[in-house]
Amino acid sequence: MTMLGWLTVAAGGMIGSVLRYFISAKLNREREFPAGTFAVNMAGAFLAGIFSGLAAGSPAHAFVVYGILGALTTFSTWHAETLVMWQEGRRTASVLYALSTLVLGIIFYMIPFIYVAS
Repeated sequence: MTMLGWLTVAAGGMIGSVLRYFISAKLNREREFPAGTFAVNMAGAFLAGIFSGLAAGSPAHAFVVYGILGALTTFSTWHAETLVMWQEGRRTASVLYALSTLVLGIIFYMIPFIYVAS
């Protein structure tokens, strides 16, 4: 990858991380369900499916998918929230959160990818 490629991904990452901060701060306030993390992960999967189907391999794809959406979505926070819910005794909620994020994330990526790539 060229220096321009690295800078493109870094610029996108800056945007995505700020978006995630604001969305999570707004939606994760004192709730039983980590709605902010779930929302950014589902939106990121959906948008990654669209952009991957339309522009895979292009500089725009790197900026949007690896930069913005890579920083917007959060695998580590999903793990941490799942574990905290489990440790707090909310085992059913923990398992449902983990499974719904995994299954719906795949579906939210695949449907737009298949639609726009065909």
